[in-house]
Amino acid sequence: MAVKVKDLLELSSLQGMKLLAGEKGLDRVVCSAGIADYEFAPDIAYCSENAFEKDSFVISSLLFAQNDKQRILPAVKALYAFGTSAFAFKRIIFDSLPREVIDFAEEKQYPLFTFGEEFYFENIIYEIMDAVQRDDTQILAEEKIKKMIDNELSADEVNRISKSVSLLFRRCAMAVYIQPRFPEKQMDTGRIFRNFYMNKRLKHKSLLCRYNRGLFLILTSPYDEEEKFALILEEIVNALGLDASAQSFFRSGIHPPHEELDRCFRESYHTYMASAAEGRDYASYDQIGMFRYLIPQKDDVALREFSDAIMEPLLNKEELLRTGIDFVLHGGDVHQTACACSCHDNTIRYRLAKVKELTGAAGKTEAEFYAELSAAVRIYLLRKGTESKF
Repeated sequence: MAVKVKDLLELSSLQGMKLLAGEKGLDRVVCSAGIADYEFAPDIAYCSENAFEKDSFVISSLLFAQNDKQRILPAVKALYAFGTSAFAFKRIIFDSLPREVIDFAEEKQYPLFTFGEEFYFENIIYEIMDAVQRDDTQILAEEKIKKMIDNELSADEVNRISKSVSLLFRRCAMAVYIQPRFPEKQMDTGRIFRNFYMNKRLKHKSLLCRYNRGLFLILTSPYDEEEKFALILEEIVNALGLDASAQSFFRSGIHPPHEELDRCFRESYHTYMASAAEGRDYASYDQIGMFRYLIPQKDDVALREFSDAIMEPLLNKEELLRTGIDFVLHGGDVHQTACACSCHDNTIRYRLAKVKELTGAAGKTEAEFYAELSAAVRIYLLRKGTESKF
């Protein structure tokens, strides 16, 4: 369930707020919080669609109206037009609001609050954003994300999830799974989440959630261009203070969020799984080749039997097993395999001949041998759960 205005009144920083008007609007959804002051000051144009976030809870000291109380009504009307969820003012400059402001809020069922000097803006903002974060975390709990990755949710369930989180999706979305490149350098997820939810600019275009010792970033844009998403990702990485050289980023394709949010999660995580299996860093789903069909079927009995028939004769022959795996990971290039194994090209050719013999491929062409060995090795690595030290 999305956070509503009435839910926020249970927070310690908001319990002292008094409702002045708009009681029937307490079911409005809240996805963010903001402060309104300079935007409504004299000679400042505030009629911008990005001035305030839609579905945000806005607070103010009414400093902009200290010399002219008539500025309050246009400001409240503007906030309502922006689609904000509620407005609260601190009793510092004014103890009350003009009657016409109260009447407008009551007519529009726009919740209007007041609170005293003992409450601090930063505490209110922080508690609201913390509540939004906890709600996102509940909606996108790890078990829910796993079901999306495993393709276990119906289209209706995926649509409901996409419309329940705080991110207001645009036409397109992409998922990016983030894992530390070096296991000994873990991410400070607490700091990352705090920075993310307190950064107003990021809330328009992204959502952050935890999954399996890593983080998922969900990005959204009105454009289906990879360059646009690359810019959004770069902005977020910089804003959150992430060391890009110490993290690996696994991107999904670009899809419509309400219909295919699960596909975004699935493709991004499958990119990570392919990278972990091969010990390399695939940046995006379109790079992982046969893993696109092997990963969803990795537990299939027929695939397991196919892989076992080729790999089991090698399991007690470490040198041949390593050579076969390196041969596949280097794209069937004998010389690169020799370099990886620190031996001569002819030594690799000899070992591969033994592999062909042991796996029953002696009568097959080189192309047939490589095709079958390549699939068998990748299934083996997936099932083994190899995790690369990126």
